Amino acid sequence: MKSISEVLGSLQLLFPLDFDLQEVFESYLTTEHKGFLSLLRVIEPCVESFPEGNQHIGRPSYSVLPFLRAALAKRYFKIVATSDLRLRLLSDVNLRQICGFGKLPSAASFSRYMRYLADNAYLEESLGKMVKDYYKDKSVDSVARDSTAISAREKPVNKKKDVKAFPQRKRGRPKKGQEREKKSLTVLEEQGILPLHEAIGGLPSSCAWGCKKNSQGNLSYLKRL
Repeated sequence: MKSISEVLGSLQLLFPLDFDLQEVFESYLTTEHKGFLSLLRVIEPCVESFPEGNQHIGRPSYSVLPFLRAALAKRYFKIVATSDLRLRLLSDVNLRQICGFGKLPSAASFSRYMRYLADNAYLEESLGKMVKDYYKDKSVDSVARDSTAISAREKPVNKKKDVKAFPQRKRGRPKKGQEREKKSLTVLEEQGILPLHEAIGGLPSSCAWGCKKNSQGNLSYLKRL
């Protein structure tokens, strides 16, 4: 199976992706296609030795690399289902060529290889090493958080009735001669002043009940992981 650099031609290593790129493909190459090619040029050298471990008795098995590119295309093009990804590959000749498929495998084979990639830890390890090398000696200044509840089967370490909501402070100014109670630091504020190893060590690692205010201002209880 050719690498993405071999698919594009040796001159593509010396010039930007726009250089004579359209001549390599049959159909019109969109901006999304070019962006995906740029992604592959960065990622593929890190996973070029992906183990071809999905061999079985019978007819020769497919190469893993086209399915690996297809899995990356599923994320890049924001395709939800594997069946929709296969339909996209059937209709998009450029994407099919980029992934390296001649004749597209059957839905059963496609699903089997997607499951093989999902269960294989090699991809996560390879890309994790790439991310670590890129962010070495760099600080991440932005963090995205999502408070959407995630259903979990794990047994919580505490009980729902033991969860206490944050005490509500009285509104308005304090009475004469009464000192205002000092506001304690939130968990996020404490993490900002603690050393990194202490901040990470203080993060909960077990399933537990917690509570928060919803958009209506009422307390809602949920399991947190």
